[in-house]
Amino acid sequence: MITDPWFYVAAVPAIAIVGLAKGGFLSGLAVLGVPLLALVVPPVQAAGILLPVLIVMDAIGVSAYRKSFDWANLRLLAPVTLIGIAIGWATAAYTKGTDY
Repeated sequence: MITDPWFYVAAVPAIAIVGLAKGGFLSGLAVLGVPLLALVVPPVQAAGILLPVLIVMDAIGVSAYRKSFDWANLRLLAPVTLIGIAIGWATAAYTKGTDY
């Protein structure tokens, strides 16, 4: 358990920013969540802390729009998404040993 009070000073606004931005209220500010949290914990841990918030929000979004999607968009986005995942995996594997 993290007992550092500075962690909570950074974590509460970071989670709020990510949640509001993912909900569409703060547009592009979601990218500030991980860097804000990375000020007090390692970046990989910061991403891991925010991941459950993102997963829950995505699950809610998918359930809300599960009956209204466009197959043409899915065929266009699926290959590009896989390429992005591969690039992210390669980048994470390359920078894994970096100590912040």
